[in-house]
Amino acid sequence: MTEHPQEDHLEPTSVATSTFFKIELEQYNSAFGISAETLRVLAASYNVTPEALINRALTMWAQAVIPDLDLDTPTLTPDQIKFLEQRQQHADVKTTQPKQTLAEAFKQLLEGAGENHDNAKSSPRNGGHS
Repeated sequence: MTEHPQEDHLEPTSVATSTFFKIELEQYNSAFGISAETLRVLAASYNVTPEALINRALTMWAQAVIPDLDLDTPTLTPDQIKFLEQRQQHADVKTTQPKQTLAEAFKQLLEGAGENHDNAKSSPRNGGHS
């Protein structure tokens, strides 16, 4: 990857005006990202640069996520921007809610069964057989 001295470092809440930014790759392949070596080998297998491979992956991701994305239009429509903002708000709500413990989730599950649930009805110990 090439480094650009006057690049913008993208933060989760910032908007970059530059066309360059730094990508920090993992030292080893993991669920959080791939290593620089994996990126280089993968790009070489397609006979493209690592930058071109990343751009293609991001394009495919954008096509999968943004409704009616037109790759011939340089900007997003107001509806597409609104959709992505709503997606962000939904993600913010999920991350600010306190995490539920397994015990709390189990208790909520049991309380949710209610009296009308099949398991709430008493059944004979012999399974209903005489």
